[in-house]
Amino acid sequence: MDRRDFFKVASGSLASLALLPLIPVLSETESAYAESSINPVNLLPKSDSPRMAWTVDDGCSYESVHRYTELAIEKDLRFTFFVYSAMSPWKLNAKLLKPLVASGQIQIGNHSHTHPNLTQLSYSEIQKELMDCHNFIEKTYEVDARPYYRTPYGAINRTVIQAAADIGYTFPVSWSGSLVDSGVTNSKRIIYHAEMAMRDRAIMLGHANNLVASENFDSLLAIVTDRNLSLVTLKDAFTAK
Repeated sequence: MDRRDFFKVASGSLASLALLPLIPVLSETESAYAESSINPVNLLPKSDSPRMAWTVDDGCSYESVHRYTELAIEKDLRFTFFVYSAMSPWKLNAKLLKPLVASGQIQIGNHSHTHPNLTQLSYSEIQKELMDCHNFIEKTYEVDARPYYRTPYGAINRTVIQAAADIGYTFPVSWSGSLVDSGVTNSKRIIYHAEMAMRDRAIMLGHANNLVASENFDSLLAIVTDRNLSLVTLKDAFTAK
């Protein structure tokens, strides 16, 4: 699937998802990790200092994946990348990205192999999508992405949750705010959405499908700095020390 086809599919699927139930938000008193097998997690646990997880989905653009990785190296930043493994940039950027994955500076999560709406698939098809991506990540980056996964378009139901859990993917991840940059956007809009999304405990959704985010890295990082936020991976936040 090339990038133009991807965006056509994404646009249609996003419209259909307006009919899906809203993902519930975890209450302040609930343990996000304990509830992860039931509800997608969309906030980080409380901590002594402000922090957020900057997560990056898809990877349709080679240059975008490359720039995010270079940014992590240059600024010593921590990201979580949710890999859509049918997209070649994940393989083409593997040499640059792999040392950061090995060190834990960048966490790799499962975002399926061909990016379908998993709620429209059978139990076995759901597992195949996740396992094809899992096997790609294991072969390319020599890490096990389990238990963290994010469903394409955020589409999830109990069948998806159970099918994923039965192959070790027990931690579905949603988001609390987004750069809204999966498709065509501009600098003004991305900064507008970043101002709303970047906050303490946020799990922010971005995409590596175009260059708008990378062209505004300085402005985006200025928001992070101004709000005294530390960037953490999901493992950083949810793995007990």
